[in-house]
Amino acid sequence: MKENNKKKNIVVIILSVLLVITLIIGGYWFYKMKTSKTITVSGTAEVQITNQISSYSVTVEKHDKDKSKAVEAATLGSQTVVDAAKSFGIEPKDILTQSLNVYQREDPYYENGVTKYKSGDWYASYTVDITLRDLTKSDELTAALVKVENSTMWGPNLRVDDQAINEAEILSKAIEDAKNKAEKLAIGSGKKLGEVISIVETGSYNSYPMLKTMDSAGGAGGSGFSVEPGSTTVSKSVTVTFRLK
Repeated sequence: MKENNKKKNIVVIILSVLLVITLIIGGYWFYKMKTSKTITVSGTAEVQITNQISSYSVTVEKHDKDKSKAVEAATLGSQTVVDAAKSFGIEPKDILTQSLNVYQREDPYYENGVTKYKSGDWYASYTVDITLRDLTKSDELTAALVKVENSTMWGPNLRVDDQAINEAEILSKAIEDAKNKAEKLAIGSGKKLGEVISIVETGSYNSYPMLKTMDSAGGAGGSGFSVEPGSTTVSKSVTVTFRLK
């Protein structure tokens, strides 16, 4: 009996010691966490990338007293645009037909000094989006597209090829920018910069050129429009938290 009690006492002592050690270690780490200092800063980086892609939107509009005839004419007109693009060498994946719009115009007239409205012609329009991946051929493509009657062309919408954007490199530069800021702040507070605790990407921005309008009924005279590619600004932002030592 005495031997059993002795063993039980030893077990209790061991468990008590382990509990005390656990409490001491836990308290130490809790104290370290409470007293540790961190600093959170933002970093940004941007690069200029030459545009490689241009897109154009061609809208064909037709009207007729008969609704079905207006829609049929607009459909044929949009097909003319598609055929012109394909004949030029644009791949089907870079041609998108969309935005069918059909409405009946209300024509104003005066009666006894009062403005009234009566139903007029039906109008139908179709829009075709075309992507050009060789900017040196812009003048040739637009020359072919402006020949389509009763159409309006928007473009060029210049942009970079996504595959040309090295996102990892831009993010690395943004993180380096954050680190440089953090080091200056740490030195100013009499501390040293420690390890990174967290990194969060907070923003991504691409700055594109503005669109222009090219009307086939305007002064183009059937000639095309050349394009200066320019560049797109690609920027990324991060928020980084460092530990201070």
